[in-house]
Amino acid sequence: MAYLWTLLTISLVTVIGKFLPPFFDLLNIALLYLLPVLISAAYWGRGPSFFASFLGVLAFDFFFVPPIYSFSVDNIQYLFTFAVYLLVAIVISTMATKLRDELEKARKSERLTLALYALSRQMAAVTNVQQISEILVNTIAEAIDRKIIFMLPETDKNQLSIAASSPAGATLASGNELGIAQWVWDHGKYAGRGTGVIRETPTFFLPVKVENRTMAVLAVTPEMKDDFISPEQLQILEAFTNIAAVGLIRVELAKEAAKAKLLSESEKLHTALLNSVSHEIRTPLASITGAVTGLLEGGVISSESRDILLSTIKEEAQRMNRFTSNLLDMTRLESGVLKPNVDWCDMQDIVGVAIREIGDILQKHKLQIYIPAGLPLVMADFALIEHVVINLLENAVKYSLPDGEISMSVQQRDKELLFSIINVGSTIPAKDRKDVFDKFYRLHVSKNRAGIGLGLSICKGIIEAHKGKIWVESSGQNKNCFIFSLPVPDQPSQPGNI
Repeated sequence: MAYLWTLLTISLVTVIGKFLPPFFDLLNIALLYLLPVLISAAYWGRGPSFFASFLGVLAFDFFFVPPIYSFSVDNIQYLFTFAVYLLVAIVISTMATKLRDELEKARKSERLTLALYALSRQMAAVTNVQQISEILVNTIAEAIDRKIIFMLPETDKNQLSIAASSPAGATLASGNELGIAQWVWDHGKYAGRGTGVIRETPTFFLPVKVENRTMAVLAVTPEMKDDFISPEQLQILEAFTNIAAVGLIRVELAKEAAKAKLLSESEKLHTALLNSVSHEIRTPLASITGAVTGLLEGGVISSESRDILLSTIKEEAQRMNRFTSNLLDMTRLESGVLKPNVDWCDMQDIVGVAIREIGDILQKHKLQIYIPAGLPLVMADFALIEHVVINLLENAVKYSLPDGEISMSVQQRDKELLFSIINVGSTIPAKDRKDVFDKFYRLHVSKNRAGIGLGLSICKGIIEAHKGKIWVESSGQNKNCFIFSLPVPDQPSQPGNI
């Protein structure tokens, strides 16, 4: 098609030149034939431009040099004119073609640079290996228009498997090619078509490397079996795979950093838990031991002293029991074993059982309870919600002022029940109100009080397992209000269903 267009431009110049002899001499008309040479070199390359050069000489000789319509010449000086014209045309054609090639190289380089920049930005945004694999194969497929397969080693193994491909779902031609890919992974060298290793296969295999470490293997299969990877295409592949290798290393390092951070935090939590557990167990054990020793020493002990010692033993034993229950519940929450055994429950019954359970520690505080009649039932695990109420009451007692008032209420709001406990004490800062429900989180004012920071965290886990919410807010000066909500389902139609 390029040669046909060249022929048409020569014909057009010839037709135009036929109207010019009255106004221009033959030398000026000969210069017109340089236009098809320039046009052919700029648009169609070296071959059509050379064709235009020789065809222009023949057309000028045949149609304009006497005798016209003949390839012979009357004056031998025209032969010199033909030679000079042909030389100039070839030089112009060569220079124009070279400029055209340089322009095309510049455009390709620009496209490659933009593609590399886009790939780099995409790689910087992804956070997992699968995304890197898919972005890489799609980018390379757009750049060189070939079937691309990206292979990664399976976890904790050196066996390769396909991570991504373009077109989607593409596979290697045979099991032998998977073996070639494995060889490339093991040796970190090129293999396949166009290389000196296993050149019979039509697929080219490229190791994706960082320094001397092979991260993955890229397989490139041309549409035609006889096609080879050109040096330019190899340069593109290496540039893209180098960026992908850096992305793979970044993801790997991020995982290692996360593991290291998790290990460090786990070690800190382990130390804090061990210290707190030893303190929380040692303190009540020391009280129990002292009380038992006093009872066993013999001698005369008044009835009042004896009751005090027995009460101490009971309180500290209950404290250890609640502490152990909190640890077990947190373990069950963390492992996902804790599943609410829900049934219809009356919040008034739950509150009553919880108060009886810890009545001893509430004796020094004035407790006000407001639970209106006619509240709807909730679907909940009675024992778990009771545990939440006990933990919140213990927390209120622990952080209330001596002989301070504690108020507790239950009320309905739309399709949920709100349970709230208000105590008078140091107000929790707004910035800490969300964190107090995290494991082992304790405020500065909590450092001299018993506990390891599990109670509220357990409350949050249990309430969320019931599809409810729990939060804390300020309720006036020096007052904290802990609130949790439980959804209210459609009520049972008959009392017998409760």
